[in-house]
Amino acid sequence: MLAPTARLDDHFAPWPIKPAIDLELLQETRQRIENLASKQLRNLPRLNDASIFGEHVSAGYEEGPLLLLEDHRGIELMPDDRVASHEYRMLALARDEDFLLMSRPRIQSFEAYSRQVFDRDGPKIIEVDRGDSRLRVPLAAACLNNEQVLSRLATAAASAGTLNICPYLSTGHDWLLADEIARRSGCPVQICAPLPQLSRLVNDKLWFASHVKMVLGKDSVPPTYAVYGPAAAVAILSKLARSHARLVIKLPASAGSMGNLVLEGEYVRSLASRELRDELLERLHAIGWRDRFPILIGVWEVAALASPSAQVWIPRAGHGVPLIEGIFGQILSGKSQSFIGAAAIDLPQPLEARFYQEALEISYYFQCLGFFGRMSLDALLTGRDLNTATLHWIECNGRWGGVSIPMTAARNLPGIGGSAELLVVQRVFRDSNIAGFATLLKNISSWTYASDKGEGAVFLEPTDKFQQNVTFFVVSPSPAAARRIGSSVLEVVTPDALGSAA
Repeated sequence: MLAPTARLDDHFAPWPIKPAIDLELLQETRQRIENLASKQLRNLPRLNDASIFGEHVSAGYEEGPLLLLEDHRGIELMPDDRVASHEYRMLALARDEDFLLMSRPRIQSFEAYSRQVFDRDGPKIIEVDRGDSRLRVPLAAACLNNEQVLSRLATAAASAGTLNICPYLSTGHDWLLADEIARRSGCPVQICAPLPQLSRLVNDKLWFASHVKMVLGKDSVPPTYAVYGPAAAVAILSKLARSHARLVIKLPASAGSMGNLVLEGEYVRSLASRELRDELLERLHAIGWRDRFPILIGVWEVAALASPSAQVWIPRAGHGVPLIEGIFGQILSGKSQSFIGAAAIDLPQPLEARFYQEALEISYYFQCLGFFGRMSLDALLTGRDLNTATLHWIECNGRWGGVSIPMTAARNLPGIGGSAELLVVQRVFRDSNIAGFATLLKNISSWTYASDKGEGAVFLEPTDKFQQNVTFFVVSPSPAAARRIGSSVLEVVTPDALGSAA
């Protein structure tokens, strides 16, 4: 359900947080997880230490304006020309008193549309220049190099007594920006995200798998191996191919399926060791791998029934346990299982209860390590049917993403109903022959969201030649109606988009 709820307090989060279910952990479970986290913090004493970024910068939120920035530079394998392409998406999270940092070309028709659909004046958009896209200058670094922008943000922080920075993915550049604003304004600055050293770890697929096994047990993840060289990769692949139909190689820090290579077990068995080595290296280099080990090798779940994700908000430790706001079934496409959308998923009650419980235990462990902010936990359900399914956790997105942004934005819509269903749609274009956003709005006016209807499609990004995808969500009283609206919009946007609103 997407009905807005009041924030629990002014230090909790900038947005309405609505847990799908009230969950608590048994004291003995808490103690076990806290002991595991304490051991990790003894081994990594700087993991939760923000002192390098100054005494007035911390992870958290205090009531005051936000600076939002969606920068994909930190995503491994992200093409240079797409680093800035999603900067508009977090506009849907911004309030009137907030700021949105951008470097991409602005689309006035989209900004006017966003103000209209969310019935607000909208944030102040601050433009910075990243220069040559091939240099991959971080958005926060571009801000640090702009004296006019820094002065404006420091003035805003001084006026409000504080400032909050909400990055898509926490990096050191965001924290350095916070330190500079705090120094100039004399006010505390909070980052609505974890420290960068913790952010790197939770988003690493190998680190995630090893720590989930510590928290939940060795059977909680699919067979997974950390591989530190080509010879070891060949040995592990050859071993797994003897008993598994399909194998996967993953680059640990890549987002979603971007760094996935899927190999058929039969094909692996047909290759000599040197042939397999050469094939593996060639295919890894083709997707942008830069000879960095370790890589992850595992078993590809061929009998997957569903790919649910838990959408989580992790508050400061003193404000309660993590809140799980829902379970969404990811809609995946292609051999590498690329994300193309999501919708709420119904699971048998015992499986749903187990999913919620395990998601809470994982996220509580991360909270004990110092994590604050948005997170999603992705899993696979395999087997003959959902009643007897095996639950495997596969990765963590310790950042905002393709489900959490529309889920949070939908609660800010005027006229949203208490029983609204959410459908997320994300498609890649086959070509660039797509109408500009103003023309698109006229063509899909019958299906766009209006508060008097309480249903319809809401675009998170404009359509133009700068974008290589279309991103929108649909809210409607029923899943069937949401799918119907989503399919109708896709047919108009581009008949050549990959996939449908399944």
